[in-house]
Amino acid sequence: MKQKIDLQTWDRKDHFEFYTRFKEPYHGVNVSLDITALKERCKQDNSSVFMHYLHRAIIAVNKVEALRYRILNNEVYLFDTTHVTMTVARDHAPFGFSFVAFNKDFSVFEAEAKQEFERVRQSKGLDLSVSRDNVVHFSALPWINFSGITHARDLESQDCSPKITFGKITQNHGRWLMPVSVHVHHGLVYAKDV
Repeated sequence: MKQKIDLQTWDRKDHFEFYTRFKEPYHGVNVSLDITALKERCKQDNSSVFMHYLHRAIIAVNKVEALRYRILNNEVYLFDTTHVTMTVARDHAPFGFSFVAFNKDFSVFEAEAKQEFERVRQSKGLDLSVSRDNVVHFSALPWINFSGITHARDLESQDCSPKITFGKITQNHGRWLMPVSVHVHHGLVYAKDV
């Protein structure tokens, strides 16, 4: 579900009006995240580090109101829940897009994600039907230890879904680190929200 924001009383009104005039209203942050505890837990449980950090990321996104705002037909809406759309690599073709519904229960989320990722691996094309207004665009680049990233986007559209990218996990002085990039629409999301 979603609720329309009254722009006249919204405390972000001035910022929204200012930044939505920009051709490029996104801002981004790149951090190196210490995932040592998660990696050790996954090793003990024989579980997927990727599935765990993806699940934890969408839980975190859903806790932040600003990350659930979307612009639809020049109006701002707040969604109750956001979901995952993720690029999925294929052996036989370029990547495709997937959709995984949010679920707080990790085992349910993981099972649905694995099923969806396998569906995409066996398909062709991008499958634009998986896109919705209340999603976060996730990507994983497990072969790149990046310190910055940009995203392809249609600057004429009102696309304002957050973009989150995970990079290569590396070890440094006994700690496991992973680069994470978060790009958001500045008219909706402030740096403190990220």
